[in-house]
Amino acid sequence: MESIFDWLEPTEAGLFDHSDGIDRLRDVLRIHRAGDRPDLEGCAAAIVGVLDRRGSADGAQTERAAEWVRSKLYPLTVMERWSGVADLGNIVAGPSEGDTRAALDVVCQELHAKDIVPIIIGGSQALTVAMYASYVPQDRPVNVVTVDAGLDFGGDPQKTNSLNWLNPLVLNEGSHLFDLTQLGHQRYLVDGDAVQLMEKMHFDLVRLGRMRMDMTAVEPALRDADIVSFDMGAVRTADHPASTEARPNGLTGEEFCQLARYAGYSDRLSSVGFFEHDPSRDGDGRGGQLIAEAIWCFIEGVMNRTGDHPRGTTEDYLQYRVVLENEEHEIVFYKSPRSDRWWMDVPTPGAGNRKGRLLLVPCAYEDYQSAAEGNLPDRWWRTQQKLS
Repeated sequence: MESIFDWLEPTEAGLFDHSDGIDRLRDVLRIHRAGDRPDLEGCAAAIVGVLDRRGSADGAQTERAAEWVRSKLYPLTVMERWSGVADLGNIVAGPSEGDTRAALDVVCQELHAKDIVPIIIGGSQALTVAMYASYVPQDRPVNVVTVDAGLDFGGDPQKTNSLNWLNPLVLNEGSHLFDLTQLGHQRYLVDGDAVQLMEKMHFDLVRLGRMRMDMTAVEPALRDADIVSFDMGAVRTADHPASTEARPNGLTGEEFCQLARYAGYSDRLSSVGFFEHDPSRDGDGRGGQLIAEAIWCFIEGVMNRTGDHPRGTTEDYLQYRVVLENEEHEIVFYKSPRSDRWWMDVPTPGAGNRKGRLLLVPCAYEDYQSAAEGNLPDRWWRTQQKLS
């Protein structure tokens, strides 16, 4: 029987040969070293590097990102809450891009089966397609959040790269994609027809300016995601210069880390990836340091998960019923007493008169306030449209 480690090579020995203090991540991570495969029992998350630059812009050395980021991550201190986290090493570039993606698909599947969240570092954002493919055996709807300055549609449909990797997720028949949310895009970088396609499919586009008005408003989308894919080109050049798509405008380092923590805190999220980092453009190491700190924030979020998604019963939740007279809808909102987070129910097809199955969708307190004022929350409407 094949082992997950048959697809992975150990990390570079120099990264963990010394420590910069007490209780650093390099001291507590279960690291795949030469001749020493870590025990995955009880692990909550696992780091996986991908040493393949194909799919990135010409000349971008994104295959070097994983080891570069590790050199910044390992010296960071251990968060207050801690359970097992492994660093499984690297997937090396296969003879073809398809071989690399197949290896990543298998590794993610193995980790999902063990309830371990893969943290993918390095390579092109097109590797998100392999992360998505790892959910196919589960035969269920999949929600994806992408953090990007652009919207990666179009191009040659026969080739998948960092500029069009959304094509196979959105356009392929039989896709399991249920919801797609794009965070942090800059409108002058996005084609109008791509925006129209997203709107037609009832997906959500959240512009950078809209996010800046209230960063907490995007937390429900991250809470409802299975996969979050970060393109480092979404961060402004001042905070992350190491991208071929580096621009003066974009997310700040603090905003980027906040999104990473929201993602880690999500009970549902089971895959995250950090892509399009080019160490050859990172002279002072600022970009790699930012990714390391974002991964730290993500892991801290995982360690602080409350497990309060109302999957089985809502008896312990505070319930608020709102009747929208103009819409002829009643919406029931649920508030967790543990985390103060909110959900709302959306009837699925065949749930007439609210006797059928209901889908609980993450929302914000502002959605409840909007409904109480007689307005149908946008997230409720978009979800209902996709279900009908």
